[in-house]
Amino acid sequence: MSFSAVIKPTLYCLLTVLLLPVSGHAALPDLGGNAFNTITPDKEKQLGDVLMRQTRGSLPMVYDPVLDEYINALGNRLVARANDVKFPFKFYWVNNKNINAFATLGGNIASHTGTLAVADSESEFASVMAHEIAHVTQRHIARFVEAQNQKAPLTLASVLGAIVLATVNPEAGMAAIMAAQGAAQQSAINFTRGNEQEADRIGMQVLADAGFDPYAVPEFFRKLTEQSRFVNQQLAFLQTHPLSQSRVSDTRLRAEQFSQRFVPDSQDFTLSKARVLARYHYNAKDAEQIFRKKLSEPGGNTKANQYGLAVALLDGEQFSAAKKLIEQLLSSDEHNLYYIDVYTDILLAEQAYPVALNLLEQQYLLRPNNLVVTLNYANVALKSGANRLAIHLLKNLLYYKNDSILAYDLLSEAYKANGDMARYYEAKADLSYQLANYPKAIDDLNEALNYLTPEDKLESRRLEAKKSLLQTEFDRLRRM
Repeated sequence: MSFSAVIKPTLYCLLTVLLLPVSGHAALPDLGGNAFNTITPDKEKQLGDVLMRQTRGSLPMVYDPVLDEYINALGNRLVARANDVKFPFKFYWVNNKNINAFATLGGNIASHTGTLAVADSESEFASVMAHEIAHVTQRHIARFVEAQNQKAPLTLASVLGAIVLATVNPEAGMAAIMAAQGAAQQSAINFTRGNEQEADRIGMQVLADAGFDPYAVPEFFRKLTEQSRFVNQQLAFLQTHPLSQSRVSDTRLRAEQFSQRFVPDSQDFTLSKARVLARYHYNAKDAEQIFRKKLSEPGGNTKANQYGLAVALLDGEQFSAAKKLIEQLLSSDEHNLYYIDVYTDILLAEQAYPVALNLLEQQYLLRPNNLVVTLNYANVALKSGANRLAIHLLKNLLYYKNDSILAYDLLSEAYKANGDMARYYEAKADLSYQLANYPKAIDDLNEALNYLTPEDKLESRRLEAKKSLLQTEFDRLRRM
C-alpha cells in the first residue's frame, strides 16, 4: 500500500509559508523583532514543524507505510547513539531518483528514494542518515540563520522559503537566501564547508556507535565522485553537500581510526531497496525485466529479488504470478510486513475481502496500531464496506500518529462512504493542513459546518473554534 502526494513546487508557494497548526498541534512560536538572534531548541522544533509541513506540500513525498517504518527505525537507531538530541526526530521519503538527503530545523530529515536505490549496503545508506542527523544535533541550520540575521533582519517567510528552495534547487535556494539577507556569498560557502566537515566527523562516530561500518562513508563518497564524472552537472547530493578532495581524504583517514568490520545488511534494508527499485525507480515493465535478470544470475535467487519481482508483477497487474511468488515468501515468514502488504494488495485486486480481513485481523491482534497493519486493515475494511471498522481503526491510529497522510486520506473516504459528510469534510481539512494547503483546510471546515443541523450545537462550536484558530494563525503568518 502506498500513496504519493505530488505537488509541483513554485517559488510563490515556497516563499509564502501558508501553514500553521490546527487544534491539537503545537502553536507557532512567538517570533519577535529579534526572534532569530537566539533560536532555542523548543523554538527550532516548532519552526521545524512549520517547515516540514510546507515541504510536504511542496515536494513529491512518498507515503508508503512499509518504507516509512524502515527509515524511521533506521534513523532512530542512529539517533539513539547521537549526543545533544534536543527533540524527537522524524524521517521522510521524497520520490526522486537523484541521490540526495536533507535535514531541516527541528529534527526532520528526508531522503530521496534514489539514495536508497544506489546504496550498495545498509551502512552506506545509514552513513547518509547519520550525516544529516549530525547537521541537526549540531544545529547547523539554526546557527546559520542566527549568524546571517546579524547581518540583516530576517522574516519567517524568507528564511523558511529559502531553506526549502535550497533543498529543491541549490543554486536558486542560495540566491533566495542571499536576496533575503544580503549576506556575502563567500561567507555562506565557508559556513557550509565547516558544517559538512563537522557533520562528517560526528556522523561517522554515530554510524560506528550504532553498529554500522564507518568505512562506508569514504566508499559512498568515492561512488558519488565517480558518478559525477559521467554527467554534465554535479549530482544533487554534491550540490547541497559540497565534496572537496580534502573532505574525501579526511573521511578516509578518519575511517581508518576505527576497526574495519563486516556488517551484514538487514533483511529490511534489502527488501526496502527492492521495493524502491520496483515501485519508485523503474516502471513495472522494466522492473520485471531487471528482477528476472537478477534472479537468473549466480547467487541472485534471493528473497529480496523475489520480493522485488512480486512488487513489479503486482504493479503490472499480473496478479496471479505475483500471488504465487508472495505466497511462497509468506510460507517461510508469515509475519513479514513487506510480504503482507503486497499480499493484501493482491487480495484486494481479486476482491477476496474475507481472506484479507481475516489475515489482517490476526496481524492486528499481534501488533495493534502498527502503521503497516492498521492502514492495510482499514483499507480492506473500507473496500469491503465495513466503514465503521475502518473509522475505528484509523481514529485509534491517529491518536498516536497524528501526521499520517494515508490515515487522514482513508478516514475521509470512510466517513464519506458512511454518509457522515460533516466529518468527511473535517477529515479533508486535516489532510489539507498536513499537505500545507491552508486555505483549502478552512474551506473544508466551512463545508463541514454546512452539513451540521441546528441540533448539532456542540459540534458546530467545536468546528467554529477550530476554524477560528486556523484563521487567526494564518493571519499572523501573513503579517510576518
